[in-house]
Amino acid sequence: MMQWTDVHYRKLARLLTRRTLLFTEMIPAAAIVDAFEAKDGSLGQLLAFDAEQRPLAVQIGGSNPALMARAAGLCAKAGFDEVNLNVGCPSSKVTTGGYGACLMKSPQLVREIAVACLAACGGRNGVPVTVKHRLGVDDCDSWEELQDFVRTVASAGVTHFIVHARKALLGVLSCEGNRTIPPLKYDWVWALSRTFPQLTFELNGGVDSLDEVQQLFSKRPLRGVMVGRAAYKTPWILSQADATLFGAENPGHSREEVLDLYLDYASAYFHAQQRAGLVSTPSAALELEQLLAAPLSNLFEDETHLFRVALLREVAARETDDASSRRHDSVPLPTFMLRRAAACAAEAVAAARAEKSQAV
Repeated sequence: MMQWTDVHYRKLARLLTRRTLLFTEMIPAAAIVDAFEAKDGSLGQLLAFDAEQRPLAVQIGGSNPALMARAAGLCAKAGFDEVNLNVGCPSSKVTTGGYGACLMKSPQLVREIAVACLAACGGRNGVPVTVKHRLGVDDCDSWEELQDFVRTVASAGVTHFIVHARKALLGVLSCEGNRTIPPLKYDWVWALSRTFPQLTFELNGGVDSLDEVQQLFSKRPLRGVMVGRAAYKTPWILSQADATLFGAENPGHSREEVLDLYLDYASAYFHAQQRAGLVSTPSAALELEQLLAAPLSNLFEDETHLFRVALLREVAARETDDASSRRHDSVPLPTFMLRRAAACAAEAVAAARAEKSQAV
């Protein structure tokens, strides 16, 4: 998910689950190739991930087969476990660039892209190349057209499809609207698995809990279920995923332990960026701390919204603190303030818990 599943979110997620497959944000193929050609270390930053984040899939977007192949090959070389081709994003910024969901109208082009990417990733025995798509787009939304799309792309050698079980209406609905307004049709995903038994399918769309994941697995033969925004907005649901879905031991951290471990990571990352000269001003420090706080802010969201509200408020307040420090020249700038902000937010949660306990 663009601007959501960044390296910081994935760090938090891995404190909650070791077995689930994580995805990067969608990265435009052009950005990957440009970073490679710049020879300035930016490719390493763009594709950076710690080994502990595996298993990890990278999602790329584009419509030029040669460019997509170069990007896919660079991702495979970087060590990702899967390269996923995005043919489902309805964002106008993406579709006006000729890729994302609009590619569903051009199955032959998607096939060419898949052929090129598979070759760049080592073929059938190399890094897997998968495709994420919708049920249809605009008036290209019949069952016959969906079958044709899957059949055409599968002929390139793709064997796994991640299906967002609703269509997209481009230029009509916003991204948010395209995530909620077109009706979900899970039965079409079941039908795809019956029609193409040699392929595997993963269902996406409207899944908000592990209970729903289990129900979907119990009803139909699926290779996987993708949980999108619920895994970001209420990440604590991932804390039971390893035992519930994989029969493995959960990491077993409490929320407070996850908070401390993530803050240790955030502090180390902040100071590493500072040593590299990338956080030399208060505004740069504020921007970085807002990035680091974003995934953490939802850690208690399924219990109470108070942590998120307090954390983001305290992080934003560093602007005022920094201004005061500059006037009095009392504190070296910039400083790492996220731990203090998190402590204030945790106090708000503790107070809410105490109040609830007294009410009971």
